[in-house]
Amino acid sequence: MILHQLSKYQMAVCHPVFMSLADCTFTGSANMQFTSFQILASGLMLFGASSAVASGFSSSCNSVSLSGSILYADCRSESGNYAESALDTANCVANYDGNLSCASGGGYTGSCTNCALEAGTTYLLCDCKNGSGGDPASVIDLNTCITNSNGILSC
Repeated sequence: MILHQLSKYQMAVCHPVFMSLADCTFTGSANMQFTSFQILASGLMLFGASSAVASGFSSSCNSVSLSGSILYADCRSESGNYAESALDTANCVANYDGNLSCASGGGYTGSCTNCALEAGTTYLLCDCKNGSGGDPASVIDLNTCITNSNGILSC
């Protein structure tokens, strides 16, 4: 969760992946009122800050691909050499009520289907069961869950 101060009296707690108004809880003075534009602008600032903070593995790995739940990438070691590395993303990502989240030993593959990387990105897209009979689309930036540790992908 990301905490963002909208004003001196109002805070927003937002889910770090989606950054839509539906994923934020607003707290503060009951007298505070914001226009849709102010809230949207705050959401855009949150999204920008979130993506700038998360560098993850993609800054030092290339040729990223996904086969099933296995993430492959050529990753740079501390010596500067590149080597292929592979990691089962199910060890790093969980499904919580239809939302993908970073979690050690996550096991999202037991309740998510149709998973793929969005072309040219590190975004994992899946249809995940939500416990209410639905399987909405869910997305997570694998850069928030996975790092390059001296040429080896790890959670």
